[in-house]
Amino acid sequence: MITTGSKLLVGSAVAAGLLALIYGVANGGALGTIGLISAAAGLALLAGISTYGRDANVSAMDTDAFESSAAAQASATPSLWPLLIAVGATAMALGLASLPALFILGAIIVTAGALEWLVQGWSERASAERGYNSHARNFLIDPLEIPIAAAIVFGIVAYSFSRVMLGLPSKSSTVIGFSIVSALVLAIGAVVGVKRGASKTALTGTFGLATVALIAGGTVAGVNGEREIEVHKTTAYYAARGECGAEEVSADEKASQTVAGKSNVAAEVIFDGTTLTWTAPGFVPTVEGAAPLTLPRSNPNNVMFRNESGGEARLVIGMNPRLDDNGQPVGPEQICTALAKEGGVQFLTLIFDLPSFATDEGYEFAVPGTDATLEVVVP
Repeated sequence: MITTGSKLLVGSAVAAGLLALIYGVANGGALGTIGLISAAAGLALLAGISTYGRDANVSAMDTDAFESSAAAQASATPSLWPLLIAVGATAMALGLASLPALFILGAIIVTAGALEWLVQGWSERASAERGYNSHARNFLIDPLEIPIAAAIVFGIVAYSFSRVMLGLPSKSSTVIGFSIVSALVLAIGAVVGVKRGASKTALTGTFGLATVALIAGGTVAGVNGEREIEVHKTTAYYAARGECGAEEVSADEKASQTVAGKSNVAAEVIFDGTTLTWTAPGFVPTVEGAAPLTLPRSNPNNVMFRNESGGEARLVIGMNPRLDDNGQPVGPEQICTALAKEGGVQFLTLIFDLPSFATDEGYEFAVPGTDATLEVVVP
């Protein structure tokens, strides 16, 4: 006797064969005919297998088969891992057409989902007791699953924090916003510490809502983009453009007016409002300020600039850098300090590539806005 499943497959195979014949005679299309013939062949193969296996029916006389049959086995528990694999496969497909990072993320998701699904399938057949199977699954996968999950959650939270911080309109609003958040965290922690009987469900829900709110805020801030952050320019920026003048620029804002005592100073250049003089450790020129300042070549020279004039002043030196094969200067053409306030101190580190005689104009310290200069000799 042919079983119900076999009858269905046999009928489908015959129907596909008849449709292939009708389509081939009526339309003469090779592609459609081949497709229907292939379907008929596949259905016929399944019908043969079903007929041979008696549609997986167990004979009433075979009592041993009752316990080993598929119907006697415990059903698999519901799982979200196939859905996760599908999401990862979709991300991989989108990544092939858009971002490589999205493809890599999808591959990671597919690998993680397949591993979890594999372990779950193995554990469900470890024994006939569900509790033991769950313990076996956790014993195998928890040492790998918990650290990775914690790292992922920490990374998402940290990234969301950074997006929110950079998305707020100003630095002051960032400080105020996170002061409020920290106060709330402290208050909730104090309540939890005092109320020892707080349920696990309530704590999980509270922290879950906080995490969701943080991720949502980070997503919104990330979509809106970062606030415009002004780049703080240094004196090297203005020196490269030849803008080391007497006027104040952004690099002079809140510039330090002191120098550490262990700076290994090669010389100290002093501006009194009209002239530049210098002193060096262990050496005093015969005529103060008249002799040129001698500094070695190819070594770092730390020069301290002390402003003893009645206003602000800046020390500048032209470096006359050597040129490369294309005629482009190698190194900065000019170096300057930030504005030194009255009685303030600024610092310069100089490395001379060429001796003085190899340059057209030599080396000379100057104070913009004044006629004060000091010749520098580099042997």
